Amino acid sequence: MYIDRLQLTDVRTFVKDDLQFVHPDSEFRSGRRDDERNEGLLARPKLPNVNLLLGDNGSGKTTVLQAIALATLGPAASEAQLPLRPLVRFQPESSKGKASSLKAAIRARLRLHEQDGGGRPLISRLEISRRGELESVRFRGEDEKRWLPVFESQNEAFFCACYGATRRIDAGESLERGAKPKSRFLRGQRSQSIFQDSFGLYPLAWWLPELKATNPGRYAQVVDMTNQFLSPADFHFTGELRNREYLFERGGTLIPLSSMSDGYRAFVGWISDLLYHICYGCPSEKKLVESSGIVMVDEIDLHLHPRWQMRVVETVATTLPRMQFIFTSHSPLVAGSLEWMNILTMKIDSSKNDTKVKRLERSVHGLDADQVLLTEFFGLSTTRAPGKVAELRDLQRKARHGDKDATRQIILAMAQGTEVAE
Repeated sequence: MYIDRLQLTDVRTFVKDDLQFVHPDSEFRSGRRDDERNEGLLARPKLPNVNLLLGDNGSGKTTVLQAIALATLGPAASEAQLPLRPLVRFQPESSKGKASSLKAAIRARLRLHEQDGGGRPLISRLEISRRGELESVRFRGEDEKRWLPVFESQNEAFFCACYGATRRIDAGESLERGAKPKSRFLRGQRSQSIFQDSFGLYPLAWWLPELKATNPGRYAQVVDMTNQFLSPADFHFTGELRNREYLFERGGTLIPLSSMSDGYRAFVGWISDLLYHICYGCPSEKKLVESSGIVMVDEIDLHLHPRWQMRVVETVATTLPRMQFIFTSHSPLVAGSLEWMNILTMKIDSSKNDTKVKRLERSVHGLDADQVLLTEFFGLSTTRAPGKVAELRDLQRKARHGDKDATRQIILAMAQGTEVAE
């Protein structure tokens, strides 16, 4: 399953907007200029399975991920025991003292493939109603028979896994406490991290030893894929378990996960959880790398060194090429690693509290961090500290009035590579 389109109506900061996503089975523009089918199609990016949401804090990036998670659950959304925060757009009270809107709508067009049973695209429609302080989700879609697999966890259909910005693992905890399931519905747990702060994920030690004993082939795939994910880092996953913790090697030294930095732990944490769900959601006759579905990660650059930020998206996307990834980030290094076809920008009109989503047809791929920050993707006029900007403008003003010392300081700043704003 992939998502083609998402329509949001009165969902938090979205009055009404329509988002389109790319995925491995998307129809892209052909190389022929005279091909009439090219109209309205995107050029094929190097990473056709990646979507990046860029926007200010509060512009609705996490809202989009949550809406997709609910849409992929379809008729099970209201029964998945997800800790929902208010979704219905807040509206000022009318003159009669009643809210002007008490409903919101989510509509998604889902592309199904063999893993989901195939067939024509599936439309998921959800209506969120608010009564007093409570909200309820109701499925308004069709083809409910085709949705039957979504009510069970032990099948490969409708795969969707989400990871919130507060994702974590209980490294160092006992196997009984580490990532203990929060509910019986495993499919719901795959999305819970995007709704619940500090939701515990499944650490490798919680599930990988059993896999090694019961399915050595898939165990070997997990070890190999973990090292592919870690390829931009200095660590190598050994597959060795000691004192209930897996060890990672760096410079000839074996290090348990609990002794690694927050950045490595956060990254290994969601990768471990994702591989767990893929192992138990991938068709038995396929390799893990062939598994399809949707994976969403809020703030993919969380705690990562800039060197790793530049490579993390490509590394993850190429390790699982049949997965559709939807990331959010504030990092210019992450944005600069992608082509414009992969990027959706989210701008909020603060006077109306209304978010609009747009795919800008301007390439940022290969630009350095400062260049990316100065594009409309981020909207900055300068990357210098405000105090330094004020100081340079003051020197410029003095130089224009004949202050020779100010002129020398400006020349020195220019020699050091500092641009002086007009």
